[in-house]
Amino acid sequence: MNILSLVLCFWGFAAISASMERHAKDIFAAAGSLRVRRLRLVVGYVLLALALPPAIIAHGLSIGIAVWFGFLAITSTALALILNWRPGILRWGLR
Repeated sequence: MNILSLVLCFWGFAAISASMERHAKDIFAAAGSLRVRRLRLVVGYVLLALALPPAIIAHGLSIGIAVWFGFLAITSTALALILNWRPGILRWGLR
């Protein structure tokens, strides 16, 4: 369950970052339409929300929420490093 939460958090943040014009240009070499970027934003938030139940199931309510926040911190840091180092590797997962 922890791996599922981590993966959902990572791709949620990746979709949210791809909804920003600057990062979309880095990842896809073109920003895309406003409609597509808004869809990526909604998908990103949905993925982040879907990452919470597996953490709660695995650890209980109070610890699960704390673990989820930890996963958010870990995956956002990893994504920030990837966006600075090689943003093109996110292309295959966000298409």
